[in-house]
Amino acid sequence: MTGYTVSLFVVEALRSIGVKRVYGLIGTSVLDFFDSLYDYRDRIRLVTVRHEQAAIAMADAEYRASGNLAVAAVHAGPGFLNTLLGLGIAFKDKVPLLLVSGGVRRRFKGLDSLHEVDQVSIASPITKMSVRLSSGGELPHLLKELLRRAYARPRGPVMLEVPEDLWLEPVDADPRDIKLSELLEPPRHPSRDEVLSVVKLMAKAERPLIMVCGEALNGPDKDVGKMVEEMAERLGAYIVTSGSARGACDEFNPRCLGRVGFGGGSLPAIGALEESDAVLVLGDELDDIATHGYTATPSREIVVVSENPIVDKRPLRYTLKVNCDPSVFAKYMLEALRAEGIKTLKPSWDDVLTGYLSSWTSLVDEALSRKYVDFVNPSKFFKTLSERLPEKCVVTAGQGVHILYAYVFMKFRPPRKFLAATRLGAMGYAFPAALGAKLALPDYEVISIVGDGDFMMTVQELETAIRERIPVKVVIVNDMSYRVLLLRQKLQKGGRIIGTLLGSPPFEELAKVFKAEGLTVTKDEDIDYAVKTVLESDKPFLLDLRISQEDVPPIGRPTY
Repeated sequence: MTGYTVSLFVVEALRSIGVKRVYGLIGTSVLDFFDSLYDYRDRIRLVTVRHEQAAIAMADAEYRASGNLAVAAVHAGPGFLNTLLGLGIAFKDKVPLLLVSGGVRRRFKGLDSLHEVDQVSIASPITKMSVRLSSGGELPHLLKELLRRAYARPRGPVMLEVPEDLWLEPVDADPRDIKLSELLEPPRHPSRDEVLSVVKLMAKAERPLIMVCGEALNGPDKDVGKMVEEMAERLGAYIVTSGSARGACDEFNPRCLGRVGFGGGSLPAIGALEESDAVLVLGDELDDIATHGYTATPSREIVVVSENPIVDKRPLRYTLKVNCDPSVFAKYMLEALRAEGIKTLKPSWDDVLTGYLSSWTSLVDEALSRKYVDFVNPSKFFKTLSERLPEKCVVTAGQGVHILYAYVFMKFRPPRKFLAATRLGAMGYAFPAALGAKLALPDYEVISIVGDGDFMMTVQELETAIRERIPVKVVIVNDMSYRVLLLRQKLQKGGRIIGTLLGSPPFEELAKVFKAEGLTVTKDEDIDYAVKTVLESDKPFLLDLRISQEDVPPIGRPTY
């Protein structure tokens, strides 16, 4: 016997694969697990949250920002059910994490007992794998398989349910036998013929485009952005990104047109996708979001490089589907372009996109020129914020009209530094995600951009930020409404307003009640002071940015 119990085995296995933090909320069904964490508190930090949804968001953001696996631990029944939105976000955005949930005691299973719900069945559709432990003996294999599934492409969350009476059962195995290197499956490589076929197709194209997706950032080669930039230069191509791949390529590079698609895509990016006669998609996100419900699609050739089988089900005609890791494919393709000595200009393509860029610039300039009484021009604010942010920064963004300001006016160089619940489109992620990102990258400035409706869904985690000394900065774009739907009611429903107007507390005062710092901004003249004050603060900070409900940011295409 090794002397490990189920709880100690799980904790030691997590430590051995490099887990640094467990986010969670204690309950009777996980009391023994938390007790084991006590002995590891100098190696694994327990971060207690005020709602289990936040625990998942923080674990999710830790992986997105740093690439390190994190864990959430929650009580059975109500605690588990509170994690479902976070699990859905992680599942849709392909984020690996481990949820450890308590469960009812084995002798109470199936008796409609206190706290009992069928957690495995509930979690299965939004996890890569969900299981209930039945004995200590199966734990070593089961935990290793769960972690392997989390990392298997496409990646995602997994859930282990441990009955309350099993935590102290002995385990006859060594948890250090679970090694991170053995959990990571090798990436698939393309054939030479596949690479050369794509090189030929893209070199021949008159209007070539490369789309980078989040999947390309998870491969073994972390320089995929630089590779794609050189590929674009050699092909005379332009680059667009999906929402989860912002910063994959240097967004200050004139060949990078920004994000494509609904809810934040730029006019040049959307135009390039429609006008392109050959698009190389590195990843799995040429989807309904990127194509506005499959209405804005490339006119001719589409090559998709992805290991995700879902791309085969999309209602698109692919010229070629390559089943391999997108970052590996980019490496092989760049080598082939160099070997062939391909370097070409596409002046007619440049002219087409110059038109889109000019139109987009006019929209942006008009937004910056607006003036309001008793309200800030949010376009001016976010342009200033973007210009002042240090290079080492992470931005987490909520869902709503406010996120469009971040997409339009903020640019990023490194990948994994703009985090949002892109593919589920859920509110309630951005603020707790900022806490997880800051813990993962303590020397980075972390800014959370949320609407007033979004922030109020997780406002309780401001206490977590204070208690755990996590100095994140929150910009609350406050229009006292659920404005996406308010705009639709005004434009599509004849002004029949119902369910979209809100009240908000004075966030500056609320911050001070929590012993954080706060500031309210209602006029453009205070933008410089506000940005300076926020960035100089070393405490959690709420900036209440009061804006007009009538202000609409530049939109590449308003409909889905």
